Amino acid sequence: MLERLAQVRLFGAASLNWRNIGPREPGFETQIQNQVYLADMYLGAAGPVSEDVPLLVEWNLPTAGRGVPRLNQAFIEYGKVRRIKFQFGKFMVPFGRYNELYRPDQYLAVTRPLLYASPDSLDLVVRPNSPRPPISYGYSDVGLRWSWYPVRVHPLVPSELTLFVVNGVSESKNRLRTFPNPTNLGIPGPGTNGVAPDFGHDNNNLADNNNAKTLGGRVVFALGDLRLPWPVPERAADLTGTHLGLSGMGGNYDLEGYLNYEMWSADWSFDYRGVSLSGEAMYSRNHFLTPLLAPGSTPAAPQLLDPVAHTRQVEHLYGYFVQGAFPLLRRPPFGRRVTGLLVYNEMYRRGPLLDFLLNYNDGTTVFESMTAYRSGAPFVTRRIRKYTGGLHWQLSEHFAAKFEYSYWAMGRSTIRSTTSLGLNDIYQGAFSLVMGF
Repeated sequence: MLERLAQVRLFGAASLNWRNIGPREPGFETQIQNQVYLADMYLGAAGPVSEDVPLLVEWNLPTAGRGVPRLNQAFIEYGKVRRIKFQFGKFMVPFGRYNELYRPDQYLAVTRPLLYASPDSLDLVVRPNSPRPPISYGYSDVGLRWSWYPVRVHPLVPSELTLFVVNGVSESKNRLRTFPNPTNLGIPGPGTNGVAPDFGHDNNNLADNNNAKTLGGRVVFALGDLRLPWPVPERAADLTGTHLGLSGMGGNYDLEGYLNYEMWSADWSFDYRGVSLSGEAMYSRNHFLTPLLAPGSTPAAPQLLDPVAHTRQVEHLYGYFVQGAFPLLRRPPFGRRVTGLLVYNEMYRRGPLLDFLLNYNDGTTVFESMTAYRSGAPFVTRRIRKYTGGLHWQLSEHFAAKFEYSYWAMGRSTIRSTTSLGLNDIYQGAFSLVMGF
């Protein structure tokens, strides 16, 4: 027992951030220009339950939760079969490039690409009808993962082949029905504001919310130094190689099993002695329920059907990013390395035009903001572009400083209405001090 306790490894990460957002306009999230806050706090432990059967447990302390711990991962791993790995429990879902690079000490920038932007961090800018990420970073779920790592080194032989089955993304409004009890014997129907995917993982459910399971997989082709167990942190130095990853997942996400979602991703990187060019393209298609506006409803006095009726609609979310990273100082006077990076993002939403309702009262609840569908509304395509330049200064093995300037081009992000100020571009300077161990 003492020998196994001695093999337990503690790990964690946290970042202390400052940001300055502009312009100073009323009406949306740029009200706090100079903000200092803690984010991306993780603490975990890993060690052997028995020989070749390790256990990993990790907690997340989200900023929005005011430091209340939430179970992020808890799984056992079986690796006695050569080059095959099983994980069972709650694990980080192997989808795309940045989902598994969720800790701040694993990626170079302060903010993440738009495809993985999180509502719990400083990555996200969102408007009515504007694009949103298909899935935000750090998506972990309960299920089973099987991975195979072939020994042969050949461009046509993958370095990793993974299949997984998990509970899947749930609804944004949590109608979880795990175990009946006297206070929860009825099954609630969709709320007034409808049903949409919980892309930000606000619920963090430890049990499924419906009968369906999500199936998915990932295959990685890699050569050179990048033929390593995935994921490879971006802060790793002087790698040479190339990789291509293909991912997919999908299933039902609502309580009734009526709404579907699917996501596909292709990520790549080319590295040569610390200089890298990487990127990812992603496509997502999902259903959602939205309330119907009553005939004769006007933007000045919006009114839903009474009783509230919902319509099932579909939206397409897609986009890409390209990131270049290059060493500026391989051996600075203080610290280990200074790396520069440039990132370009584009993200699109193709879906029905939704009306924006501000402070709508349905008779029992006041919704600060919600969207509704007007019969005959056209499909529209909206776009957000993001430009990022930054520095990553690796101070020591466990500390790093990040500097960044980002600009969100919002000119085509939404449809201007009397209740929306959404066409203003957003810019942000940010600094982050990161600790990882």
